[in-house]
Amino acid sequence: MKRIIIGLAIILTGSVSIAQETSSSNSNVSVDYSINIVSRYIWRGLLYNSSPNFQPDLSLSVGNFSIGSWASYSFNQNYAEVDLYITYAIGGFSATLFDYYNENEADMASIKYFKWDRKITGHALEVTLAWNGTESFPLRALAATFFYGNDRDADGNQYYSTYFEVGYPFNLNDYSIDVFLGGTPAKGLYHTGANIVNLGFTVSKDVKVTDHFSLPLSASFILNPAKEDVYFVVGLTLK
Repeated sequence: MKRIIIGLAIILTGSVSIAQETSSSNSNVSVDYSINIVSRYIWRGLLYNSSPNFQPDLSLSVGNFSIGSWASYSFNQNYAEVDLYITYAIGGFSATLFDYYNENEADMASIKYFKWDRKITGHALEVTLAWNGTESFPLRALAATFFYGNDRDADGNQYYSTYFEVGYPFNLNDYSIDVFLGGTPAKGLYHTGANIVNLGFTVSKDVKVTDHFSLPLSASFILNPAKEDVYFVVGLTLK
């Protein structure tokens, strides 16, 4: 706990992750838990919250299936998000069903967790298909579409917001680099029409401090051409 507190104090403008994995005697069952602190919450080129966010993640994997929950809480603003997901993966392919839930903690009466009416619910359901590439050709690809809930216009009509992304991770000397490009084909959550919304790269490296301790550092340069916006995010991970 002391190490966690020290890490938070050092890098409120970066990101911290403390991860743990536990496996049972059955190698097909595993539990993963992580905690992240991010300088700002950016997702698919969209700025969801400009203050530091606390982001825990918990998952249980059984065979090809994984179920879990991911959340994000703002340090100094009333932003809260709690998501659920279930994933089936085989080979390099995976399919995931997400339940995203957002609420304003300053007005808890406005949205209730168990309200599922499509036109007022705070939940948004999305299905994604992903290809994670191969060792010889690590090109990755993602297709994602919202199909129910809090992805709607002012009249309550469903947007069916869709997002596509391709990325290419590779190593250069001691650095890991991931180049990505993402966009939407139509009006919806991401933009008012078809456009590129997420373009950039992430560079990461493990910096050795002692024989038994290293600091994985990362830096991301992100452009959202559709909104004519730019972000530069740095991160630090503790393992």
